[in-house]
Amino acid sequence: MTEQPVKKKKTEFIQPDAYPQMISKRDAIRAMQTLQSAAVQTKAQGAMSSYEPMLRDAILDYVEGMEEAGTDLALIFAMVHEIRGFAQNAGMAATGRIAEILCRYLDEMDRAKKVVDRTIVTLHVAAIGRAARADRDDVKMGHIVADELSALVTRRLAEAGIIR
Repeated sequence: MTEQPVKKKKTEFIQPDAYPQMISKRDAIRAMQTLQSAAVQTKAQGAMSSYEPMLRDAILDYVEGMEEAGTDLALIFAMVHEIRGFAQNAGMAATGRIAEILCRYLDEMDRAKKVVDRTIVTLHVAAIGRAARADRDDVKMGHIVADELSALVTRRLAEAGIIR
């Protein structure tokens, strides 16, 4: 059998306004009003709340993986990225904030091709673990820790010449 040459398709760019409308403007407005209604918001909140225990368990699994990653920054980043994305939906806002700060630090240092300070990573990993396992009464302390870590990261990024 002989192989057929692959024909390259020419890329076609379509302006956003040139796409055909899927629904009328009137129906789009009605759909938007429905989606923003209190009734839909209540149903969505109920649905998310029902998944909260499962999400918390998943976040704790990611936390354990992150803690077991040791010095593997790529694995730590992968785990913390997932934690950042799901923590808020799991009712773990402080955990998500701290994970976001670490993601920002790792992203910025990588983008600037600077050496990551392992102490900053270790502090964040420990804080994420504590925040994830904290009782709901300790949420305020988690946010205080997040504020301090954010200030530390901002200062370190400024010292590295990444931000001003």
